[in-house]
Order: sequence, then structure tokens, then C-alpha cells
Amino acid sequence: MNQQQLLSRFILAPTADYDESHQLRVRQHLAAHSLTTQQHRSPFKPAAVLISLVPRNNTFNVVLTQRAHHLKHHPGQVAFPGGKKEHSDVDLIDTALRETYEETGIICNRDNILGQLPPLPTISGYVVTPYLSTISPHYSPTLDRNEVDSLFEVPLEYLINPLNIKSHKFPVNGHLHDIYSISFSKYSIWGATAQMIKILSMQLWHEI
Repeated sequence: MNQQQLLSRFILAPTADYDESHQLRVRQHLAAHSLTTQQHRSPFKPAAVLISLVPRNNTFNVVLTQRAHHLKHHPGQVAFPGGKKEHSDVDLIDTALRETYEETGIICNRDNILGQLPPLPTISGYVVTPYLSTISPHYSPTLDRNEVDSLFEVPLEYLINPLNIKSHKFPVNGHLHDIYSISFSKYSIWGATAQMIKILSMQLWHEI
């Protein structure tokens, strides 16, 4: 599938939703840690990530990062660049673009945003909105070593191929939950990032 076909499919396909298993796991975690809503306020803090598509050979690669190993939360985990919304951010698109630049040095403009996936609540207390965007194939990364250990690209068609997205059953709080993982080279992609890729796969993959 070429670039135009992939972009058309993303824009025209109905958006899927995250597994009920994931949403149940988050609700149970919040309840177990007494993170319930107060005065109708959400217990989640807004955040955003950028799924960057790099044009390569008439298709796309996807940019991923490996978080620094010294970080308190999710050290060494593979993730899309992004982070929490700051007061200075105009909106969550602004958050995704700013965080991506701060973490990787990659410049992306609002005009390159193609759309978004559904917001994903996480057990770390954030609700993360993933934005899909194209970026220049000539980007020159400058990594913030306080946040990122490495940056790499994965072919989009490999990433969203259902055969490469493995499902595992794990017991959490007395319930079995589906945990997704994707292996690529020396990296293992799992957690919230794999959940986002699963949704992207459901939206894009149809006998590519």
C-alpha cells in the first residue's frame, strides 16, 4: 500500500476503540489507589503523543523512542514522543508538537497533522491523545538525554500487521487482562504504546 492509500484509509476509516480489558484495568487501578473523581473532576491529567510518519520508498516508517533508563516512570520503555499538557500549550496538538521537539529535536508543523486516535487513559493517571502526523524524511534528531536514550524507525506495515501484535493474558487484581506486545529488532513495544498501535492497526490494516 502506497502513501496516499494509507493516508486515505486513516482519514476515511471509522475510528476503533480501546479494549474493554485495558479500560477495566485502569478503572481497577484507580479504585485500588483511591483515585476517584472528586466534585466531578477527572482523575486524569491531559497528555499527548505524536505518531510521526516518515516517507520512505513510497510508504512510511514510524518514529519511536526508548525512554531513558534513569527515569522514575516507565524507564527504558519504548514510546511515542510526547508528554503532559502545560499551561502554556494552546491545545493538545501544541503539547504533542512541543514535547516531540523537546525530546527528539524533530520539527513538525500543525499543517502536517492528519488526525488523532481516541484518548487513552493510563494507570499512571494520564489520558493520552495520540496525534498522527507526517514529518520530513530529512529530519535530524537531537535527543534530550534526560528523557530519551535512543530513537529508531519501524516500517508502518510491520508495526500494524496483526501477525506482529501479540496478545498475552495477565492476571491483575483477580481479573485476566489482554496485554499487547510487538517485537522489533532489539526492542519490545508494549503497554500504552502497543495499545495505540493496536487501534491504528484496526483502522489501517485490511489486506494491505
